[in-house]
Amino acid sequence: MSFVGRTLELAAARRELETKRLLVVSGGPDSDRSAFLDAVAREVADEAGLLVHRLRVADAGERSGEAGRTPGEVADTVVEACRGVFAVHPCVVVVDGVPAGTADGIPTGTADGSLLSDLISAFAGSESFLLVGSTDAREGAAPPLAHTPDDHTVLLERAVTAHRRGRLGEAERHLSALPSDRCADGWALLTRAAVHCDRGDPRAAGPLLRRAVEAHQVAGDRRGEAWAVFLYGRMCLLRGRAEDARSLLGAARETFRAIGEARGVAWASGELARPAARSGAPDPDALAEARRLHERAGDRRGAAWAHLWWTVARADESGFPWQEEFTDVLRRFHEVSDRLGTAWTLHHHALTLARTDGTNGTDGVDGTGGTGGTGGTDRTDERRREADRLFEGALALFEEADCPHGRAWTMLEYALRSPAHRFLNGEWAAEIRHVFHGIGDEAGEAWVDLAEAGPSPGGEPPYELACRYPAALLDTLGWTEAGDPLIPRAARDTQPEPRPGFPRPGDRDRPDDSRAHVRLTLLDDVPVPDVPARIALQVVPGPGHPWSTAPLPPLTARAASLGHAEIDPPHGVPADGAEFRFTPHRPGPHRLRFTIEDPATGTVLQQVEAVIDVVPSDPGPHRPTAATPTPRPASARRA
Repeated sequence: MSFVGRTLELAAARRELETKRLLVVSGGPDSDRSAFLDAVAREVADEAGLLVHRLRVADAGERSGEAGRTPGEVADTVVEACRGVFAVHPCVVVVDGVPAGTADGIPTGTADGSLLSDLISAFAGSESFLLVGSTDAREGAAPPLAHTPDDHTVLLERAVTAHRRGRLGEAERHLSALPSDRCADGWALLTRAAVHCDRGDPRAAGPLLRRAVEAHQVAGDRRGEAWAVFLYGRMCLLRGRAEDARSLLGAARETFRAIGEARGVAWASGELARPAARSGAPDPDALAEARRLHERAGDRRGAAWAHLWWTVARADESGFPWQEEFTDVLRRFHEVSDRLGTAWTLHHHALTLARTDGTNGTDGVDGTGGTGGTGGTDRTDERRREADRLFEGALALFEEADCPHGRAWTMLEYALRSPAHRFLNGEWAAEIRHVFHGIGDEAGEAWVDLAEAGPSPGGEPPYELACRYPAALLDTLGWTEAGDPLIPRAARDTQPEPRPGFPRPGDRDRPDDSRAHVRLTLLDDVPVPDVPARIALQVVPGPGHPWSTAPLPPLTARAASLGHAEIDPPHGVPADGAEFRFTPHRPGPHRLRFTIEDPATGTVLQQVEAVIDVVPSDPGPHRPTAATPTPRPASARRA
C-alpha cells in the first residue's frame, strides 16, 4: 500500500502544515512522495480556498536553458521562483526534489548554505503554506517521512541565511530568540561567533568558538569542528595573530579535504592568502586560485568574496582595470544578495576612485594619460562626487547590516577625502573614535588619532600603530599634499593588539631607565562573568636598573579587586612567575590593584592598577555605554 493510502499519516501531516505552515517530507520513492505532497497540498488548499503551485528542483535546472549549472545556481532559481509566488498572494507551494542532505536543517558555516534555509527565509512572514519534498537516492529507502523542523532549526536556519546575506543584526536577533536549552548547539555557537567577527567585534568570539569546537567533538561532527577551527583562524587574523591563524586555517583546510568539503577548502585557501596583504606584500595569485576553488565548488558567494580580495590586492597596480573589476564584483554580490559584501565593495571602489590620478587603470581621462587641463579639473571634481556617492552608499549598507567596523572605516576614509565634510562636522573625529571604541578597536582609534595629528616631523609612525602593525605595512603609509594620511588598505582588515615587549620610542634615553616596571598580561581570551581568566605579573627592570643584570629578589605582589570580582591567590612572587586567577561576576570594566612589596623591609615599592573589560556571558554584541575610551584590558598604569 502506498504511503498516500495511510490516512492517519496524511491527517497528521495536514495538521502539522495547518499549524506551522511548513512541512518537510523526506525519503521514499519519488512517485509516492510526490503523491503524498500533492494530497496534503490539495486538502489544505481546498479548505482554505487557495491555489496550489508546484515546482520540481530538476525542472528548474532544465528551464534555465543553461548547461552545466551548479547546484547553487539551480537552488537560486527555485528560491526566486518561490519568492515571486509568495509575494503575489497567499497560496500553497510544493517544492519537490530537494537533494538529500540539503533539507536537514544543518547550516554550512560560511558557505552558501542549504536550499531549505533559503526557502524558509523567503517564506518568512508569508501567509502561504510551504511543502518541501527531499529525495533519497539510496536503494530500499524507507517510506516517506513527514516532519516539520522544530523552532530551534527554523530560527537557526534563518540566522544562518541572514548572516550569509550580510544582515548581521537580523542574524543576531534570530540567534537571541533560540530557546535557552539550545544555545549550546555547536552550529548556533559557530554562527554567533561569525556574526561577531563580521561586525568587527571579536572579543566574545574566542570563548564561543572554543565551546563550538567542544560541542562538535562531543557530537562526533568533524565537519562542524572543521568550520569552528576555520572561524577561530579568521578570528586570529582579525586580531593580528598571523602565525596562530596560519596554523588553524591550515588544520581546517586539511580536515575539509579529508571529509570532501570543497567549499571549506576554498574558504580556508582564501583566508590563508590574506596575511600576505597585511604584511604589505599581497599575493593575488593565491587569491585567484581561491576564487577558482569556490567556482568549482558551486559557491557563488565565496567566489564573490575571493574576487573582491583579489581586486583589492591589485587595485593600486598601474594599468589594472579596477573600474571593470569592482563593477563585476558588485554584480556578483547583488546576485547572492550579500549586503555586507556589497558594502565593502563600494568602500574599496570609492577609496580607489578617491586616490586615483584620473585613470581607470589603462588610459588617462582624456585618452592621452594626462588630465586634460581645465577638463581634467572638471573630471577630478566628478570623480570626487562619484567617490562621495559610493562612500555614502557603503555607509548606508553598513548601517543596515549592523557592521560598526565597516561603518567606522568608511566614516574615516570619507572624512579624509572630503575636507568639506570635516568642516561641516567639527566632531567628526570624536564620532568615528566612538564607533571604534564601541567594538574595542584600539587600532582603529589610533588611525583616527593619526588623521587628526598629521605627519610627525621625523616621519615615524606613532607608537600606538608601530607596536601593532608590521613595519612593512606601515612603510606603505602615504600622505597627501594636504597632510591627510593614505592609510594602507590592509590596515582595516585587522585589530591587532600591542606586541609584548615592544619598546617605546626613546626608552633607553629616558631617565627612568633605571627604574623597574610592572607588566601585566592577560593569558586568556576576553573574560566573561563567572569564568576565571589568568593574569601574569612580571617585574621588568629597566636597562639601567641593578636587577637587569642580577636575579630578582623575592618580592611579593599582592592583588585586590576593586569591584564585583574575585582574584586569587591574594599574593604571588614575581621572581617565580606570579599568576593570578581573575573571576568577574558581572560584565563591564573591572579595576584591579597590584601592590609590589619588599617583604624584608615591608616597603611598598610600586602600586599599579589595571582595567579589564568583561563582555556579557550572553554573547550578544557588546556596546559600551559611554564614549570615553577606557584603558586597554590588563594594561597597567602607575598609581
